[in-house]
Amino acid sequence: GFDPESIPEDEVEYYEIEFEKEGETIEVASNETILEAGEEEGWDLPYSWRQGQCLSCSGHVKDGPAEDFVKHSNNDTLSEEEMDNGYCLTCTAYPATDMTIETGESP
Repeated sequence: GFDPESIPEDEVEYYEIEFEKEGETIEVASNETILEAGEEEGWDLPYSWRQGQCLSCSGHVKDGPAEDFVKHSNNDTLSEEEMDNGYCLTCTAYPATDMTIETGESP
């Protein structure tokens, strides 16, 4: 999987992530998970293990296949087809570009 610790501090990028249900767009660093970023805003987002091993935190990327928009540090749960359909695990998903995400959505 993707290792966010491997990004040198001066190479961290920031992306505009729209959280559709929350009605907010925030800036998320490429070394921060989507779940962590939402929690920092004070939002009560669903999660369980934080290890990419269940679907509690799953979200749906509105604009296409998840792998075009996020990098997972771990994904033991989602199939290739589910990711092709835009699903990601917000607890281990790091943004790779601007996007809109709907949290609390399971495949």
